[in-house]
Amino acid sequence: NYDLKKGFIPKLECDILIHAAGITPQKKYQDLEYIKVNYNGLKKILNKIKIKKKLIFLSTTDIYKNKFTKDYAKENTKVNFSELSSYAKSKFLCEEYLKDLDKKKFPFKKIILRLPGIIGLKNHKNFISNIANNIVKRKKIIFFGGENLFNNIYHVEHLADFIKSVLKKKVIKNYSVINIAACKPIKIKNIFKMLGKNINISEKKPRNKKNYSFVISISNFGKYYKKISTLEILHKYFKSYGIKIQ
Repeated sequence: NYDLKKGFIPKLECDILIHAAGITPQKKYQDLEYIKVNYNGLKKILNKIKIKKKLIFLSTTDIYKNKFTKDYAKENTKVNFSELSSYAKSKFLCEEYLKDLDKKKFPFKKIILRLPGIIGLKNHKNFISNIANNIVKRKKIIFFGGENLFNNIYHVEHLADFIKSVLKKKVIKNYSVINIAACKPIKIKNIFKMLGKNINISEKKPRNKKNYSFVISISNFGKYYKKISTLEILHKYFKSYGIKIQ
């Protein structure tokens, strides 16, 4: 565990490296800080650490934001770099850097996991965790896009199991991208229906099209781990808060 901000990384050797380090939008960082820590940090790691078999790199489904079609966001969806947030840009640059690495010099398998909103113990704030916190604090919940399908979520415990599975599986491709998300998307309004009538909610129309959600394709996911439904993940999370759902 080293601080990428300080830039000191010792020379090491390993079979498998799971790269989960980086700064996220949960705190207010300057645009250049995302590049310095996330992108340049990855390059420094690869210059110092010799990886023999696999690199598992945690990226983000934020690169799909601003995709406003009814099609699911797939791993091969074209990314408009100019429309990405500073955080998403730093992660996408990391992906591109890994894809372009010299295969002879860096022969290990590069496995990119594009993560959605992760919920569970000590999770960052996201759409679902905000709902849970507002219910516990008896605050009003304001949402939009009730008819939109939603599966941009995964539980941290299932993520750990997924990574364990990837460690054991034989990976053929030198570079692979895998979307992580729940299966069987549900409408956003149905999330509130299953929470019952005792919550204070209000649906508003979004100010612009960019506020609409997107649905994640998990076509590559099933090769590595069992699929888990959106409803099952929500049940598991809300239960941990003591919130009864229907």
